Amino acid sequence: MKEIPLGNGLNAKVDDEDYEWLSRYSWYAYYDPKRKMTYAAHDTPSERRVFMHDAIMGFDSLEDEPMN
Repeated sequence: MKEIPLGNGLNAKVDDEDYEWLSRYSWYAYYDPKRKMTYAAHDTPSERRVFMHDAIMGFDSLEDEPMN
């Protein structure tokens, strides 16, 4: 288990096998006031917010999809 810093002294714990590819991106702590939860998030160049748990599960991509 390794940790990825999210800023403000917060870290996300991730499995060793996920650490290498997740650590290539900048992550921050995003607080969702509606759910009253904090999530690890990354903003893509097109300003799309991706949550770490969705990227790990394969539900979302950390890369912007090319426009057709």
